[in-house]
Amino acid sequence: MIKIAHVKETENLDLPKEVVEVIKSVASILDSEYGEDRYVEGGDGGYILVIEAKEDFEKLKEIYIDVDDIIPEYVDKITVEGGEDYTNSLILCNNDFGISLIIQMRLTPKILLEDME
Repeated sequence: MIKIAHVKETENLDLPKEVVEVIKSVASILDSEYGEDRYVEGGDGGYILVIEAKEDFEKLKEIYIDVDDIIPEYVDKITVEGGEDYTNSLILCNNDFGISLIIQMRLTPKILLEDME
């Protein structure tokens, strides 16, 4: 699992360019709205998690996200030209803290796929 909180952390990501563009966009919003020096773990704002394997879903439970029980704010498809598509799911933890889950389509849980816009 890859954790990204700021735009400066998006350099050298080994992901399709379309996915990196979405991650940069989300990180840019977080940096501009909540500050580049924000407390990422518990302050306002949030961060992005790139899920790389099924085992990562168990790690999510450590931060109280159970993909079998979550209700996403939205789920968007990230179309990757010539590769596997991804999803971007925004999980709101409170009014001013959210986590964007970036997941390869084949790993995306059915409950999230059902909410895809």
